[in-house]
Amino acid sequence: MSLFKTYAGLSRGIYYLCLARTINSTGDFIFSLITLVLTLQMGMSVVSAGIFVSMAALISGPGVLLGGYLSDLIGKKTIIVSGQILSALMIISCSFWSGTMTIGYLLIAVMFFISITRPAYNVLIIELCPEEKERKSAFSLMYLGANLGIALGPLIAGFFIKDYVHIVFLSIGTVFLISTFIIWKKVYIGSSDQATQTIAREPAKHTKQSQGEQQPHGRQQHQEHQQPGQQHKQGRSPSRQQQGSESLPSPLFPMLLKNPLVVFFIVVSFLNYFIYMQYSFSLPLQMNQTFGEHGAAYYGSVMTINAISVILLTTLVLSATRNFTALNSIAAGALFYGIGFGALYLLGDWPQFAIVVVSTVLWTIGEILVQTNINLYIASRVPDSHQGRFNGLLLFVGCLGYTLSPYLTGLFIRSVDMKSVWIIILGISLFYAVCMVLLWYIEKNATNNRGIESPDYSKSV
Repeated sequence: MSLFKTYAGLSRGIYYLCLARTINSTGDFIFSLITLVLTLQMGMSVVSAGIFVSMAALISGPGVLLGGYLSDLIGKKTIIVSGQILSALMIISCSFWSGTMTIGYLLIAVMFFISITRPAYNVLIIELCPEEKERKSAFSLMYLGANLGIALGPLIAGFFIKDYVHIVFLSIGTVFLISTFIIWKKVYIGSSDQATQTIAREPAKHTKQSQGEQQPHGRQQHQEHQQPGQQHKQGRSPSRQQQGSESLPSPLFPMLLKNPLVVFFIVVSFLNYFIYMQYSFSLPLQMNQTFGEHGAAYYGSVMTINAISVILLTTLVLSATRNFTALNSIAAGALFYGIGFGALYLLGDWPQFAIVVVSTVLWTIGEILVQTNINLYIASRVPDSHQGRFNGLLLFVGCLGYTLSPYLTGLFIRSVDMKSVWIIILGISLFYAVCMVLLWYIEKNATNNRGIESPDYSKSV
């Protein structure tokens, strides 16, 4: 239990946000639900259902970009609440259209609105946690809660999906509304999102003055209890707030030019999503090739091992790497990816499920290290005024990785053989790790030459 002290001391808003995310995740298998409903309820062919799934995946890309922009424009909490309410209403309406093609189109729309909320969740965590170690714990806690929900939701829905699909839709919609209510009533970001954005647009001189007037710890926690009139003490006049809320976010392109290393990080992160997608594409194919008709059952066991490993190891891994930088953690995660997936090459000569078990635990550790740290690098190098759009770009690159990975990997399998693909994935993982180490070295060298600490722009707002 002492390991869970890792999550102690976070702001109250983070705990409520994690609770809401966990509840929300029990119904967060809409992507899989599209396939099940269209094939089981509608009798649609696998190919036709695949078109709908592809449409849902593709629409997530524009969704995360729009969500990132709107998060910077009108606020994170507003986007989450609005997106989840619209998603909930559409999911509930599916129960009245059971047995029609309308369900397929509604679920695609749901995926779009869910994707809009994704950047806002990431930025909200950053907003509530001023320090990087707090953010690391918060992202880890959110990741753990989401996996708990994802593990429970499909398990429960599996009993009702065939004969009582309308109950599943009503339940998921209700779950979304409950989590939205928790965020609306219990998660506070200070007086308003707009006030935060107004400060982000202030000149550097005003920013330094504001920092001197703030409490040294718990910026967001202090603001939660402020009355509107108290903001004058910190130089936040109502006229400035109103002026900031009516203006558009500052342009993104100049900020991209000022942060080439962050751009490099986002682009290279494509490899993370490309590698991670192997668990749902290449791995089931490998199970079928190695274990024949029992391949599906073995793949189900792999997913169970993955879920249990995430629940048992997330806190342990976070505790062990607490002093690692985000880049070092991601590099270590890439190595675990490579060793874990690369070990599946051995199935060609030793078709033993024990190899699969060890492999799954190893690449799951890689998953924990990468997924809980990938947002931290951007968080400390981008101003709050641009956090939404930068997180949207990162998630967009993720959508590209998830979309292209099955196609490109399929070409690899057709060109070589199944087991050789794991050597290719090992090589890509090692290259990804080298990129992260190179980025860390460049930043460290630049920092030493300047003789100052690396900037944390998100704390300067």
